[in-house]
Amino acid sequence: MSMRSMIVVPALALALASCGRSSPAATPADTAQLRALSSGIVRSTERVDERMRARGLSQHADLECGGVAMLAEFERHTDIACTSPGLEVNRAEAAQHALAMGRWADLTVARAEEVGMASEPERPAGGGGGPRCVRFADGSHMYLP
Repeated sequence: MSMRSMIVVPALALALASCGRSSPAATPADTAQLRALSSGIVRSTERVDERMRARGLSQHADLECGGVAMLAEFERHTDIACTSPGLEVNRAEAAQHALAMGRWADLTVARAEEVGMASEPERPAGGGGGPRCVRFADGSHMYLP
């Protein structure tokens, strides 16, 4: 299983489980628990950003940004998918959500590879290219390939 799949598949499974199978809407407790788990993931990414800054790659210290963006996307998704009774609406939303989360997973994988290279003293960490997350003053985020 690829690193990207290891990130996206559990997130999608959690999203589906949070909505329940017997009713179109998740309970407030289920949604709160799911969002708390997602917030924990965001907090754990800060150490990677510190490592990238220490290696002089501050332009790549954006996993916290990406994590916050993933959390916002996840919340946007559950607000729609967990309240909509329409099958077609849910299918379209699931496809859009999978695409968005896949892009953010690509960023996470790119950073993991860079951190791996940073662990080897004889190899420079990362390059100047690759995907990155940009955080705007209004709190919104954008994935740049």
